[in-house]
Amino acid sequence: MYVRFNNIQELVGVISGEPLNTDEHWLILLADKHQNDLDNLVQPLNNADCRFFGAVFPGLIHGKRMLYEGALVIKVNCLTPPVAIPMPSKDAQIETLPTYSDIPESGATCLTLVDCLSPQIDNLLNQLYNRFSKRCSYFGAGAGNHELRPDTCIFGPWGTLNDTALIAIINQPSNSVAKHGWIRHSGPYVASRTTGNILHELDWEDAESAYRHALPEKLRNTPPERFYKDVTPRYPFAVEHPGSEDVVRDPIALCGNTDVMFLSDIPQGALMYLVEGSPDNLIEAARQAAEEVITDLTSSVLVCDCLSRTVALDSQFPAELRTVYEQVNQINPGTDVSGILALGEIASNGDRPVNFYNKTFGICSFYE
Repeated sequence: MYVRFNNIQELVGVISGEPLNTDEHWLILLADKHQNDLDNLVQPLNNADCRFFGAVFPGLIHGKRMLYEGALVIKVNCLTPPVAIPMPSKDAQIETLPTYSDIPESGATCLTLVDCLSPQIDNLLNQLYNRFSKRCSYFGAGAGNHELRPDTCIFGPWGTLNDTALIAIINQPSNSVAKHGWIRHSGPYVASRTTGNILHELDWEDAESAYRHALPEKLRNTPPERFYKDVTPRYPFAVEHPGSEDVVRDPIALCGNTDVMFLSDIPQGALMYLVEGSPDNLIEAARQAAEEVITDLTSSVLVCDCLSRTVALDSQFPAELRTVYEQVNQINPGTDVSGILALGEIASNGDRPVNFYNKTFGICSFYE
């Protein structure tokens, strides 16, 4: 359900006025326009003895529309209360989650909402996959604001948090997939020296110089202050993953010391490609993702579409949302499509370890 409100008290009234069944919680996906009002949301919901959890995102998706205000509120049935895990995560914290044997044999969905600026997100996802393996599908997103400004963006009955992952095991099976549509432009290059999400050297050359040399000639001298706007939306990098699509990594800043900062970690020694994407290819990848997971058993759909795809697609981004909505409803007429503009995407049916994607479209089809 999409809720548009004039003040946060109206949202509190909508949520607290709707009864919950046993084990149900409210999942609240909040547009970052309201980020400064988080405390005014959490405390009244706690006072109303309401079960809830959620995160802040740069935008929301409701049907064919992209929205920058309001909230999506969804009732979900959780196996156990959702858990907030400080990042970087530790094994002892993962042990507070349900075990593999707790997951119904019919399956469940591991929903992960994580502050996109948190360290070692891929490590957390590996820990989750090691715990639940194929018994779960995996879906979620990087939370935060469109300015990538550090701030609290994860919330629940424990308060408002940053550098935190929120894990909820939803007692409903689903099928999730991620696709991006970017194609290799040049490479491979070796990520010869990295620290977390900082690339120091590419092919043993300083990272900024190597990045500029890999670009088409007309873009090589782009000023640093224009780099994120003029270069990275069109020419990001991707890490090779044999047996699956390359995993796109979004460069978000030149550090001023020849390093390049990415939104997600770059494994040292990884093979990387400079990639490019046309609007037609990106939109077709999103359509294929929807076609792959939607069946006549689908009861509801959640999507996560990367904020930076809105920049890459520009005026054609509404065409991507429309294409996905029409593909879903062609297979299963009347199905609602809701979701978020994300700062990193998580979507896997559990057949292989989970990745934190960038510039990617993810979709989760829930079924009974």
